[in-house]
Amino acid sequence: MSIKFGLMNHPRENILKEIELVRKLGFDFVEITMEWPGASPEILIKNKNKILNLLSKFKSKPIAHTWYIDLGSSYEHVRKGGISEAKKMIGISSLLKIDLINFHFYSSGLRPSLVKYRKEILTNIINSFKEIVRYAKSKKVKVMTENLAAHSEVTDFNDFKFVIDRVPNLKVHLDIGHAFIQHGMEGVKNYMFTFKDSLAHIHVSDNDCEEDEHLPLVKGKINFEQVAKWLKQINYDKTITFEVFTSKEDAKESMLKFKKMLDAK
Repeated sequence: MSIKFGLMNHPRENILKEIELVRKLGFDFVEITMEWPGASPEILIKNKNKILNLLSKFKSKPIAHTWYIDLGSSYEHVRKGGISEAKKMIGISSLLKIDLINFHFYSSGLRPSLVKYRKEILTNIINSFKEIVRYAKSKKVKVMTENLAAHSEVTDFNDFKFVIDRVPNLKVHLDIGHAFIQHGMEGVKNYMFTFKDSLAHIHVSDNDCEEDEHLPLVKGKINFEQVAKWLKQINYDKTITFEVFTSKEDAKESMLKFKKMLDAK
């Protein structure tokens, strides 16, 4: 398996220092989270040449990660605003020679009284992603969407699949921790095997199956030895980012542990 392992920058820290630290820790690539205040689109553009120089030192291409944009809003000006922001981030990705960008599946909570409008919201998401994917193609950037952790709302497995099946060329970004919170290890397996052909990237962190804690591996309840076995079964050979928030050193230790699991026979 030729999986590449990466780490995200902390969006509240200096982007240049963050990229350099990720490289020094021995990761194959950096996943650039385009977030205010330390890595906003404006800051990325301002530091474009310096960032490109730092990124050239990695073994593998960077990935772009965006914060929550409401692509499902029934307020058309809000939805169009989200699409506009998405296009801006895609353009910046192209400038930074990034060819894979992530957008979260859905950002707004859906109150129980509004569940009957689920189909309308999903249709809005589909239409938004169709426009975003078309634009990204013109910039030679691929778009993926990340499954979320909520137990209900418009974020569950069937809703996610409903959108993926209806947006040509939209790739899947599997967050293991989010899938585990939704439906335990069976949820992780379901996402992994259902979307194995469109799976473009994976986020890894541990949790207690209640909150998205972003813990180091084996500090929560996820069976990562089983996750490693499933990845080998589907012949996954792309990228994994260790989204561990306790510290970058913990993320590196998690990477080393997971490498051993993947190497185990």
